[in-house]
Amino acid sequence: MSKMPLFFIAVVAIIVVAASFRFVQQRRQNAENDAAPVMQRSVQVTTKRETPTNERRSRQRQVTPVEDTMRYEIWFRPQSGGLELKMRVTAGQYHSVSVGDKGMLQYKGTRFVGFIPEQ
Repeated sequence: MSKMPLFFIAVVAIIVVAASFRFVQQRRQNAENDAAPVMQRSVQVTTKRETPTNERRSRQRQVTPVEDTMRYEIWFRPQSGGLELKMRVTAGQYHSVSVGDKGMLQYKGTRFVGFIPEQ
């Protein structure tokens, strides 16, 4: 057997193992989020970021018009101290919060549930 097909088979096997590991890791994280209790923490919004996520390859973007989908992220700093929490949110949730707002963050595991601003 030649070395080239053996090398190709090894590379494909490594890719399959890495992809399956990532898939299992995502399923485990989703299961942990579903099983976690809803937590509340008094926080302040420190940063907001929206970034375009293109799921097309460069050639597909040249042929057809670009339809950008956005990814929305908000960073929260606990008022009692601790590490900042980064949460991925929907467009409606993103636009209803401003930098500097204080309130109660509700989350379940690593999943954003809601933000209730102080009055």
